[in-house]
Amino acid sequence: MMSSQMQNTKQKNLCFLLVKNRLMAQTGLNVFHYEKDKRKKNGKIAVMVAIGMCIAMLIGYCSAAAYGYAYLGLLELIPGIAMTVSSVIVLFFTMFKTNGEFFGFRDYDMIMSLPIPISTVVNSRFVNMYLWNTFFTILVMLPMGTIYFIFEKVTFTGILFWILGMLLSPLIPTTIAAVFGAVITAFSSKFRYASAVASVLSIAAIVGLMVLSMSAGSQESGLSNLVDSKTGNLNQEVFSSLAPQISEQLNRTYPPVALFQRAVSKGDWVSFFLFAGISIGWYGLFVFLLSIKFRQINTALTSHQSKANYKMEKLYASSTLLALYKKTIARILKSTICATNLLIGCVMAILFSTAILVVGPEKMLKSMEMTPYLPVVKNAAGYVIAAMVSMTNTASVSLALEGKNIWLIQSLPIPPKKLYDSYLLTNLTFTLPTSVLCAIFFCIAFKVDVMTAFIIMLTPVAFSLFTAVMGIFIGNRLAYYDWQDEVQLVKQSMMSLFGMLGGMVVISICGVVANSGIIPLQANLFTLLLVVLLFVLTVIIYKHESKRPIKE
Repeated sequence: MMSSQMQNTKQKNLCFLLVKNRLMAQTGLNVFHYEKDKRKKNGKIAVMVAIGMCIAMLIGYCSAAAYGYAYLGLLELIPGIAMTVSSVIVLFFTMFKTNGEFFGFRDYDMIMSLPIPISTVVNSRFVNMYLWNTFFTILVMLPMGTIYFIFEKVTFTGILFWILGMLLSPLIPTTIAAVFGAVITAFSSKFRYASAVASVLSIAAIVGLMVLSMSAGSQESGLSNLVDSKTGNLNQEVFSSLAPQISEQLNRTYPPVALFQRAVSKGDWVSFFLFAGISIGWYGLFVFLLSIKFRQINTALTSHQSKANYKMEKLYASSTLLALYKKTIARILKSTICATNLLIGCVMAILFSTAILVVGPEKMLKSMEMTPYLPVVKNAAGYVIAAMVSMTNTASVSLALEGKNIWLIQSLPIPPKKLYDSYLLTNLTFTLPTSVLCAIFFCIAFKVDVMTAFIIMLTPVAFSLFTAVMGIFIGNRLAYYDWQDEVQLVKQSMMSLFGMLGGMVVISICGVVANSGIIPLQANLFTLLLVVLLFVLTVIIYKHESKRPIKE
């Protein structure tokens, strides 16, 4: 009996160590302890400050939303909405981390060679994901719960249920997302290019979620009629029927919401134990089933069967630039984390422009009560496309993605210019076709003249070229190669921060200046002059960076 207890304790300690090492690698906290380069430390501090600002904005938004519901007298909706929003965030962010967290992770061979039970490995991976998701859940539910308890007289039991609910609510969406990711991984493993197929399926899933959210938001729910647009007074009939409708919709969409809401508002122990039992039971079942097939699934993903009838045929050689281009674009598409994060800007641009074309700009602006601003929106169309497309900046992280193999690139007898050109071509492969396609959709939707169509088409193309070259500029100065996880590059680095968000901020400022009348020039004339300036700057920066050696 004692040996069994000692064995369980040992497994828990091993699980804790695996989780600790994983968290240290993901957060990059070792940089502050062991890194001597002050630039890397300052870069990590800047990233943490930026993340802190995003967290503060999320907390402020959740608090304001909860206060709005309380002000309108819809207090009973806050528990359900808080849990639903946090669950959706957890589901969305976890769904595309499964491939790389549970399956096909980089250090699989090393971890599985250790004398550690498979269930401990699975538990450590799930606990790591659970801790991150609990953090996101607390950011949403804690501020909303604080507002709820200020306006609503809740017993100590209700407060206790809310606190425990924050710890339990991530379990179900995390396991659902893990199952969803496992299905994508299992399906894609049947193909020759399994990683690329998994990336495409993950992006398709993002598109599906966005389309569903937009279609759900467009349905008549009565929210637009809550306040009379003429008098500004509250519509009593809509007010009395709105809360039950939303509550019923949340309960139908996600049944655990009803149990949590009843437990918090009424102090119902039975509802809470049902909610806790379902959440913990679902997690236990997931870990048990995954432990059985864990080794088999990962072996199938990491091993490939060669054809027995292989025959040597013609071998084709390509130019150095084309070979580097193929390698770079395959590197991004084969990584689900890189593909889903770096290409999201182009996906959003295509979805938005398609919605404009299908729905029509007049109807869209009318729904937002912005019909008088149709001419301004028409002039700003090129900037809107450019801002979204600029979020896809693969050039800023392509050099860093070489990782520890950078020595191989540096040893090749090729000038740095060819390597940079391959990064630029990869970036432009995604951004240029997207810019042209979205511009065509906008021109058709707005029924513009030839000159306006030319400017709408030229603006995102000019910014795509400029942001791609700036991506090389950023990568040449901020790239580092001793990363442990791709998430560190595409989500937690200064390269991605400047590359993905920097361009969007600059383009937004240019769009405001062009269409606000600050400068006494016609909007189209100002945009045309700006485009010419961008082309000149792009050429100057490109020539300068082409001569720069690869960053050590």
